[in-house]
Amino acid sequence: MKRLISGCLALLLFAPGLMAQDASGDGIGGAGEHPEGAFFDTLDVNVVNIEVFVTDKKGNPVTGLTAGDFTLLEDGRPIGISNFYAVAGGKPALPAGGAEGAEGAAETRDPSLRLESLPEAQRLHVVVYVDNFNIEPFHRNRVFSQLRTFLRTLDAEARVMLVSYDRALHIRQRFTEDAGLVTAATFELEEMTGGRLQYNRERRDILKVIDRAASDDEDRKTNYAVLARIRQHASSIKNDLEFSLEALRDTINSLSGLPGRKAVVYVSDGLPMVPGRDLFYHAQRKFEDLSAVLESRQLDATRDFQVLANHANSGGVTFYTIDASGLLSLTSANAENARASSVDGGGAFADEMDRDNMQASIRYIADRTGGTSIVNVNDIGRLLGRVGADFRTYYSLGYTPGRAGDGRYHEVKVTVARDGLKVRHRDGYRDKPVNQRMKERTASSLRHGYQSNPLKVAVRVGQMSPHNERNLVVPFVIEIPLGKVVLVPREGVYEGRVQVYFTAMDEEGAIADVQQDEISIQVPAEDLEDARGKHYTYEARLVMRPGRHLFGAGIRDAYGATSSFISVGVATGSG
Repeated sequence: MKRLISGCLALLLFAPGLMAQDASGDGIGGAGEHPEGAFFDTLDVNVVNIEVFVTDKKGNPVTGLTAGDFTLLEDGRPIGISNFYAVAGGKPALPAGGAEGAEGAAETRDPSLRLESLPEAQRLHVVVYVDNFNIEPFHRNRVFSQLRTFLRTLDAEARVMLVSYDRALHIRQRFTEDAGLVTAATFELEEMTGGRLQYNRERRDILKVIDRAASDDEDRKTNYAVLARIRQHASSIKNDLEFSLEALRDTINSLSGLPGRKAVVYVSDGLPMVPGRDLFYHAQRKFEDLSAVLESRQLDATRDFQVLANHANSGGVTFYTIDASGLLSLTSANAENARASSVDGGGAFADEMDRDNMQASIRYIADRTGGTSIVNVNDIGRLLGRVGADFRTYYSLGYTPGRAGDGRYHEVKVTVARDGLKVRHRDGYRDKPVNQRMKERTASSLRHGYQSNPLKVAVRVGQMSPHNERNLVVPFVIEIPLGKVVLVPREGVYEGRVQVYFTAMDEEGAIADVQQDEISIQVPAEDLEDARGKHYTYEARLVMRPGRHLFGAGIRDAYGATSSFISVGVATGSG
């Protein structure tokens, strides 16, 4: 990937002065609020939120449940629900009753206080991911006609993004609330060629070769040559699969730090759980003395999909997968492959196994992340309607793990104390340390243009200077109003702790590694009142190539557990 900055992002010595600008705010604790020497440590409460979808036997969403209807287990142990939020039809719901101690708008008993829109933490982000490399154009374009109708039904507050994978990941439409922009971008994709065509051609050729080869010992040399060809084909598919999974991981990474709910609608003809599995099995049926099936196991990618699902769960991303190939149509059944299908039904057997192999992976991803998969249907409109129901009707169960982020993956299980109901949810999460969460949030906010600034932080670009013949040193001055920072008494001074995270993105979308620093702000007790109206200034210097860039910063008040995420554009040199 093209690097944004030559060399590394360097943390410059920050300027620890109190600037004279006025900065109104109320974050500083007064002398009467915290007695001298009082104990006060960093507040780092991580609430884990699990989205839960409950449906009846017909697949219809079930509303009206309360926190008391749910049982939540983490790693097999019961854990109390501290935060409960119910949404029905895209709006906060008022359940008939609730569990004591549950919080949020869904627990409001006064109808006059009912919220008409969802808070930012519940806002929906949908990424339509078109896997052009693993799809046939006809299948893709058929799905598009129904997908466009579905996108137009999304709530106005939903943010939708369109990306495609064409041996590389491309953003076709950035997040927007205008579904028309996304649907328009799908028409442009209809002109592109799908990579699955080549895969299908190669696979059909190998099926013919297997069928034409001898089935006994009369030409073992030829038979082993056939197996070598299958091995080469399967290895090539495994290599392609690794790049496909890497693109999906990159998409998850870009979403992980975004606030709100995140869903990926993945459109493809499927991904092989075991590359070449159908061909190895077909060869084994033909050449019984060969260990073809054993070779297929060496290419098993099940572990890779497990890692991908865990990664999605750790980022709070739910997958809804669509097999665009539709109803089963065995390629061996056509005239071109009639001979292949004549060997004990081998061709048909291989086709069915290929289909199952491609669908197993996308079913797995959807199941593990709490979503659903759409397979073996040409008319996907009704099933897309159920995806839309997930977007508009769900429950959010929140709890505090009772530990600082240990970085480990923890399994989660949710049940409902009513018969006949189906419960779906992501089956785990990674308990990330606060610095990892802040890095992800800083990068995601910059990439997707999300800004939130409760600390009223300001960023300005300082005077640039040459670094070498081509690059410039660009200072970014971050001004933090002390009136918004929690300061606590420490032996004659008031102390604040602020964590600074920053990165930059070039015009091609490449983002540098997020850098971090922690600063201690100390204000003499006698200067506390005067400090309320001033800023603390931090400066970060980055070495940049010519061009247009975005600088992004995440600022966290460690004692107040409040964070701001802001960005500023800069043009450097002649780019």
